[in-house]
Amino acid sequence: MANIKQLQLNADTNNQHGDIPKISPKKKKRKIYKLLFIVLIVLLVGTFFWKNPTASSVIRYVTGQGNFLQTDDGRVNVLLLGMAGGTHDGASLTDTIIVASFDSNTNIVNLVSLPRDLWLDSAKSKVNALYEKKLVGGSGLKYAEENFGSILGLKIPYAIRMDFSGFIKAVDLIEGIDVNVANSFDDYLYPIEGKENDYCGLQEKTIDLSETQAKELNVQQGSYQALVDDTNKISTISASIGGKISYTEDNVGRYFPCRYERISFKQGLMHLDGITALKFVRSRHGTNNEGSDFARSRRQQLVLQAFKQKVLSVGTLTNITKITGLIKTFGDSVETDIPESQYLEFVGLVKRVEGVRSAVISSEGKNPLLINPPVSDYGAWILIPPNNDFTAIHNYLSDFINQTDIATKSAQVKPTKP
Repeated sequence: MANIKQLQLNADTNNQHGDIPKISPKKKKRKIYKLLFIVLIVLLVGTFFWKNPTASSVIRYVTGQGNFLQTDDGRVNVLLLGMAGGTHDGASLTDTIIVASFDSNTNIVNLVSLPRDLWLDSAKSKVNALYEKKLVGGSGLKYAEENFGSILGLKIPYAIRMDFSGFIKAVDLIEGIDVNVANSFDDYLYPIEGKENDYCGLQEKTIDLSETQAKELNVQQGSYQALVDDTNKISTISASIGGKISYTEDNVGRYFPCRYERISFKQGLMHLDGITALKFVRSRHGTNNEGSDFARSRRQQLVLQAFKQKVLSVGTLTNITKITGLIKTFGDSVETDIPESQYLEFVGLVKRVEGVRSAVISSEGKNPLLINPPVSDYGAWILIPPNNDFTAIHNYLSDFINQTDIATKSAQVKPTKP
């Protein structure tokens, strides 16, 4: 990555004087491959491709250099993680989780989305915390690969993690994307950046409830922590005398409405800038059945497909400013454990891809792959497979990536063509 950053630095410096950096043909060819790798691989690995079919079912070298890619039964599997980034609480939780599986026999990329609330007993946490658990030690990607591989019954040797801030910049650099919105929806509780802890004119204070107040609130008379306005009107109190106020996801919007904004999307083709595209994929309280993590996963896949189409447009690929801008954005916002020696092989692999199929592992359908156990069992709202047995998910995924007929409606499958 250091060479790429140096190339960008040289380009920026020379362009101030209207010059173009001079690079030898051999080095130029290699750097072009690296740039293409970043543009094509980082954002969605196998969905950014040129159509270049080949009769061979074996992953070939692109230039005869480097090492063969690690495969699992003829497939190259890559874990794609998206996180908010920044310094606020939960900034390192990976709320976008997609596994891209390249089938070298069919030249198809299979995209499988997993919900962030899936619980993993072996890790004693939701899966969106797997990367964060080993982040300090520098093994977050590897730990996530191992655990998601166990969940899906796959060997996952590669991973890419991207901050949402980089996503916004990348979409804006290509002047937005066009997304075909499947369902109109409104979200009245979309969080406003920087207002996560705003009390909206209220304050917490300790008050002594009078006998009358205690009766009105149906609690014992005593000293409580209370949320009040400037006239001391009580909005809510702690559950017990001397306790702290607990705000749930269901009531925090009622107490602190200034933390949220309303967003709205209409069915049909919409042009989205970076911030709007991020709102589209992150919305969690949408109407019209768009409020689930599974609906959000489907929207994420729509946006990635739209980004792919825009990146592959002639106007983007021939615009040096856009390409170098994307490289700089990725350098600041992306982490990957893909060895640089295998970049060229990935470029060769994505050139051969002819289509994309997508699925969402969910709790939907008649025979769901995931269920919600009672909150009392785990102390939180989570998802687990029935009987906490991942065998059904392994079997489903095997059928899916092998393109076997699948009866369950627990995952949404949408084959596409580039």
